[in-house]
Amino acid sequence: MRKLFRLLGFLLIPALIAGGAYGYYWYQVKSSADRMVDAAAPYAKISYARVVAGLDGSAGIAGVQVTPVGSKDSVLIGSVLFQAPDPLFYLDAEKTLREGSWPEHMALSITGLDMNLDADYLAQWEAMGQSFAVPQQGTGFEALACGDVQRFDLATTRAMKYQRLNMDMLVAMDFMPRTQSLRLRSDVSVADMAQTSFYVDLSLASNVLSIGSLVQAQPTLERVSLDYSDLGYNARRNRFCAQRGGYAPDEYAQRHSEMVHSELKQLGWSVPELLLKAYADLQQPRAILQVAAEPPPGFGAQSMATISSPEDLLDLLNIRVSVNGVSQDLSSINWSLDPGEAVAANAAAEVLSSDALQSENLTAGVVEKRAPQEDLVIELEQPRPEPGQVAVIIDPDVVQVMPGIVVKAKAAEKTYKPTAVQQVHGYAGQKVKLRTYFGRRIEGTLVRVAGGNLEVEQRLDRGVAIFPIAADKVAELSVWR
Repeated sequence: MRKLFRLLGFLLIPALIAGGAYGYYWYQVKSSADRMVDAAAPYAKISYARVVAGLDGSAGIAGVQVTPVGSKDSVLIGSVLFQAPDPLFYLDAEKTLREGSWPEHMALSITGLDMNLDADYLAQWEAMGQSFAVPQQGTGFEALACGDVQRFDLATTRAMKYQRLNMDMLVAMDFMPRTQSLRLRSDVSVADMAQTSFYVDLSLASNVLSIGSLVQAQPTLERVSLDYSDLGYNARRNRFCAQRGGYAPDEYAQRHSEMVHSELKQLGWSVPELLLKAYADLQQPRAILQVAAEPPPGFGAQSMATISSPEDLLDLLNIRVSVNGVSQDLSSINWSLDPGEAVAANAAAEVLSSDALQSENLTAGVVEKRAPQEDLVIELEQPRPEPGQVAVIIDPDVVQVMPGIVVKAKAAEKTYKPTAVQQVHGYAGQKVKLRTYFGRRIEGTLVRVAGGNLEVEQRLDRGVAIFPIAADKVAELSVWR
């Protein structure tokens, strides 16, 4: 009997220790949740049904109800969970995030977030947003070809037969110490509407992830990607706008894209037909949009300081766009106002200004007649050499080969001379001017040519930065020589 008790004690002691550890883990999760509820009290009343403390490292609350201050309606949330590698992280999670090394994987997920579109807090938020927004005249681009609709607002969404919004969200971080890279990910899915995925890949030059390493490592951008998929919104909008406009739903995408093209043309923008077709395809049900940017190595915060136009953005970030699996050529877009439109606008402004000035003078009864101005010419008398006096040559670039005969022997001046990209490797350290196929102009000092890139040093307001430019993107190149 005594041996049996010893055996039971041997088995119960580890179970009690494990149970106590889990109880402490559960208590830590509940304490953190209660602190967040108290911190949000000035803005919303939050309640939850139960605490989740999973052995896989998932911890949070479920059955959440959020009621904004001043509202009678609530936002319902199925669960709010934080994901860590294991439960040990939560024993001192706040201190670890603030001072220690972060785990290689962390994520925050919100599932089953449900909002009624008739809720009073949505109307309050919309009114607040409109109070800060700049008033717009006419119909917005998104509402073109949609009958009498001028904006896609909350009322328009309800008119499309949307009564509730149900969505899931995920924000995740994955750190790979071996490759010293960090991936940030965000996924949002709205039922019967759309889903998006956003990725950012960074290079840290550090084997440890913490607040200190992020500050000291000066992360550089490796890749950015955005994936968008329609889950039913396009079909509802097409039917709604076709009904408002009085035509078939299949005609909406083409009509809408044509009106957008007309508006852009009036603004002086030139958009090729292929991109207009891609835009129309993006309005079709179940459309897919993919955008990716892969800048050259070493692209950091200083590189962003040189971006001053869409052409610069396309050139530096190497942006690629795909609609329904078909790649799009963005280099054919004229991102600036059409010169003819700009000249016409300037001429009209000058005419209006001149007419206004003449009208003002006539109203005042003053007519000023100006006499034509004559050029003022001053002649300086040149002293003539006396007979027999020998002229002294003081120009160092002039050589007298015989009495009375001189030759200009000055060396050729350096200028920016056109140079082939294939030959530029021999001009490291020289000043260069180049223009890319996207129209971006760059001037600086050529540092070196490596990896298919021309590394050019440019002086900025806050110092000096070196930017890589892909050699195959260079349209014109001149070297100071």
